[in-house]
Amino acid sequence: MLFLFAFAQNAQLKGVVAEGPTGIPIRYATVIVEPRTDTTKIYGDITGENGLFQISDLPYGDYKLKISYVGYNVYHIEKMELKDPELDLGRIDLKVDQKTLDEITVQSKKSGVRYEVDRKIIEARNFPGANKAIDLMENIPSLELDVDGRLTYRGDGTFLVYINGRPELNGEEKLRQIPANKIQYIEVITNPSSKYNAEGTAGIIQVILKRNRLEGIEVNTSLNLSTLGSSEFIFSVDKKGERGGWYLNGQLDDYVSKIQWQQGNQTVTSDNTRYQTLWDVKSKDRENNTFMELGFNYDLTDKDYLDFKLSADPIRRSSTSSEKGTYSTGVYAGNNLETYDEYGFDSRYHLYYRYLSAVASYEHAFNKDRSNLLSAYISSSTYLQPLEEQKRDELIYSEHTEKYGYQTKEHNELLIDAKVSYENKLSDKSRLEAGLEVNLDHIPKVETESGTFDRYNILSVFVNNKENEEIDFKQDVYAGYATFKSSFGKLEYQLGMRGEFTHRESNYSYNLVGDNELVTVPATTQFWDWFPTAHFVYNISDENQFTLSYSRRINRPDYWELIPLQRYETPYISFSGNENLMPSYVNAYELGYLKSWDDNFVSGEVFARQTDNLSRNYYRTGEGNSIEWTKENVGESLSVGVDFMFGYQLFKWWNTNLSTSTYFYQLTTTIDDKSDVQEIFRGSIRSNNNFRISKTLSLRYQLVFQSKGINAQMERDGFAYSNLVLRKSFFNRRLTTEVSWSNIFDSMKYQTRTTGDNLYVETDFERKPFASFKVSYVFIKRK
Repeated sequence: MLFLFAFAQNAQLKGVVAEGPTGIPIRYATVIVEPRTDTTKIYGDITGENGLFQISDLPYGDYKLKISYVGYNVYHIEKMELKDPELDLGRIDLKVDQKTLDEITVQSKKSGVRYEVDRKIIEARNFPGANKAIDLMENIPSLELDVDGRLTYRGDGTFLVYINGRPELNGEEKLRQIPANKIQYIEVITNPSSKYNAEGTAGIIQVILKRNRLEGIEVNTSLNLSTLGSSEFIFSVDKKGERGGWYLNGQLDDYVSKIQWQQGNQTVTSDNTRYQTLWDVKSKDRENNTFMELGFNYDLTDKDYLDFKLSADPIRRSSTSSEKGTYSTGVYAGNNLETYDEYGFDSRYHLYYRYLSAVASYEHAFNKDRSNLLSAYISSSTYLQPLEEQKRDELIYSEHTEKYGYQTKEHNELLIDAKVSYENKLSDKSRLEAGLEVNLDHIPKVETESGTFDRYNILSVFVNNKENEEIDFKQDVYAGYATFKSSFGKLEYQLGMRGEFTHRESNYSYNLVGDNELVTVPATTQFWDWFPTAHFVYNISDENQFTLSYSRRINRPDYWELIPLQRYETPYISFSGNENLMPSYVNAYELGYLKSWDDNFVSGEVFARQTDNLSRNYYRTGEGNSIEWTKENVGESLSVGVDFMFGYQLFKWWNTNLSTSTYFYQLTTTIDDKSDVQEIFRGSIRSNNNFRISKTLSLRYQLVFQSKGINAQMERDGFAYSNLVLRKSFFNRRLTTEVSWSNIFDSMKYQTRTTGDNLYVETDFERKPFASFKVSYVFIKRK
């Protein structure tokens, strides 16, 4: 009985820390409990994702309570009596500390990187000098540009982009738009739990935007110019009241993404004839991503929250490219030159579209600590006018000119994503979440044709080719999931299962030139997939963490990769769809360790990723001096390696961040009755050094190295480049100017080589250094 009486003298303290008066939970707030009679003992906890904290095994008695979080006033209870087995403090609101809010942008004691049970969190403010969200990605090990120009992760992975918990259409484009100073932190979810869409073989990159924590209005503007010819104007208006707020964001730009020089040669062999083509061209790619975004959020009650966003393109967005240079072609019989041609080359490409999208979300908390939560959202996107794509190549001979190309029009694509979920607290340590999700992608009509252009730029379809080609595409994915999260001592774990049913229709129709009979090629497929996940975190202490995780994911083909149409791309290359293309699947395993102290951190991860049905570009010879490429399931790949990330405040004026990735990559291909195994050690290094010269002047130096990369038929040389950024602020940091110099040592040069049966293509790429200038101004009016 004495044992039972002694055991009963321990209590448990719990509560929820929130932002007053909005009630939004605050994650990572520090909760300290100190006995009034014994100051040598201190108990504590860090709030979780719902603002929850829980401190157990507290002896009965009187205590002091202190809750703190950067940018908020410290919350104190000078005397708190524990005399019952459990004390629930309910919701504790922290008020914004207006005096220190401005200092948050340059001072923080929060570690730059930390683990949660299913993700790595990278604080944006610990990586100063970034301009856009895409710049922050440069601090993530294993993230790189592949040989096709896409962002990939650990060799083959593609990822989804989420903004504040919602999937984002055209995610990579969105990362190039969001200013870095609006980002609170980035969540890298390489092995997402079952609550997330299973699409994207590398997982999810989620951007969490800052909240305006003071009531009143804030206006931000920025102007960015570069010697490439880019111009960009961004503005935002953010208004916050007692129960909600609204915001208006906009961007007007003409962005030159790259200017590049290419020299190359292509060799195609057919029987005893060898075709050799040489080219020397300069290309310029530019984009117009002008948009307007209006949103609001409102607390309907203390338990009901509503959020809405409307985004529209006031003018057409565009992606354009131009190429100018020379081509020459020689036809050889053995070693004898039979014919030779050379001509000037002038190519024009454009893609025009206008989007309209809307997102609405709703949350209902069944109790004040938000432990039982019902969430729902729906997003819808469509075109305000048909998407138009055209490429027109002009071959300028000495006595005549020829024009070739293609044009495509996509009508009324409708994308809908809807989700409802329920989260229930089963006990103090256990939570269950379940939900349903549906993703619909409907394109009722796509028209495309390839051929020759006359002097009025009217297209005539190639002789003996198809005309009036149309596509009707539908893909519906229905999903359900459940996750269970709990802890045992210092071990946290989360287990989940997701099921997805895919129904896809891709109907293709055409008629042959000169024949009015319509040919229809219907294609329907449906299948179930199951995606288990498991995550474990062992917290040795607040500063030392181990993680272990597993997930299975999928990458479904795009509609244009599936339709068996043939499309012109260059005078010597054409594309064909592959109706037999299958989804790719990846099994990912990861073991990680994180050590953090003050503003510093070091983390390491050992990973393995196996991809089945790997989809890659595949090249074959066509007629004469031509190459045809398509998407093929070339085989499987394996990546096994180590990521390392390090951040350290060397001095008050010098902060350094280093991220490296080294891994063994094996690509096993089985295609066209041939098998091959390619193996390579790949690596990347990113180093960012930020020098604080004064309170208002800073300098950033960045070094990036990418090792050699391989694909099914292609390999790319390694390369390195450096960037320099000088930033100066005025008027209490309201006015900021920035001068940057990219590729300062003119080292952005590499070669790609594509090899196939009877074909070889070699291309040298070079990008020149360029400078840019940016000025930003912040207007602030607060209560």
